Amino acid sequence: MGERFPLKARDHVGTPALKRRFNEAHFEEAAPRYDFAVKAMSLCRDASWKRALVAALPDLPAPACLDLACGTGDVAFLLGARYPRGTVVGVDLVTGMLRLAEGRNRYPNVRFEAGDLCALPFPDASADVVTGSYALRNAPDLRTALAEVRRVMKAGGAAAFLDFSRPEHPLLQRVQYILLRGWCGLWGTILHGTPEVHGYVAESLNGFPDRRRFADILRQEGFSIVASRRFFLGITELLVLRGRGTPPNREGV
Repeated sequence: MGERFPLKARDHVGTPALKRRFNEAHFEEAAPRYDFAVKAMSLCRDASWKRALVAALPDLPAPACLDLACGTGDVAFLLGARYPRGTVVGVDLVTGMLRLAEGRNRYPNVRFEAGDLCALPFPDASADVVTGSYALRNAPDLRTALAEVRRVMKAGGAAAFLDFSRPEHPLLQRVQYILLRGWCGLWGTILHGTPEVHGYVAESLNGFPDRRRFADILRQEGFSIVASRRFFLGITELLVLRGRGTPPNREGV
């Protein structure tokens, strides 16, 4: 284990530039033990949630798929198997994650690229399917990331996102924060010597819209919610979306 991770999540989640900086450093630190950490923090349920995400997508013959914040490639590989005649590009900000994903890749229709959620390196209307597991909550700016998703999606395209979900009631929000800060921070301490690694989950969710507000933002940004499914007593949620025609004019948002 190297030197103790120096950054404090609480000091970095409030502004886009600082959040981006924290995410890059945080996930670079987390990358070598990330797969084990996710299994531990989810009590080995994470893989089933990701399978549910891919299973919820429409049957398409040869879609162009983008998997955002792809990490070590779990969802990208599931997409590659689900759509063997399609193409899948996994995108991540972190070099260490991409290196691990590339080393695991056994699918000829899957590749990986460096990219920022808020400035995706792809043309307009180039993706039939967009996915993300623990992606949008980590975006430096949520609305900018959603605008980018709509930009790269084809009209009527499908999207599915799995992430931690924030309840509406303040008391439940506080209970969730304490649980996640303690549980995820414990694994950060065990694996990296500091609760700031993985304890970040609680801090990032603390500034994220609650379920109702998040649904409103998705609709404002041009998405229809097709289906939702909660796991782990509602701590995580899968949302399946469709793009509604052309992206909205964001000047009035």
